[in-house]
Amino acid sequence: MVMLYAELSPKVFWGWPRDASFFMACGPGHYDRTLLQPFTLGLIGGKVTGQAEFAGDPIPVIEIEAFYRASDCLQGDTSPQCVHGHIQPLKKPQ
Repeated sequence: MVMLYAELSPKVFWGWPRDASFFMACGPGHYDRTLLQPFTLGLIGGKVTGQAEFAGDPIPVIEIEAFYRASDCLQGDTSPQCVHGHIQPLKKPQ
């Protein structure tokens, strides 16, 4: 997946870069697409493992170690699009 990312500024504030910045995040499996819709707010913890190309520009490749999905739903809403917390990759069928 390719996503916009937030970066830490020298003043220790989270903020969006002025220009769009992209990265590729790879994990040990696939994630449930119903939980990862456009504009889903998520936090990825991981390490940079290489470099790829997107639209002719070099971008970092991040190995996902933890993925946290946030929710902007009302408290108590249990519909699938409101699932939040640490998300695990789907297990491969055996």
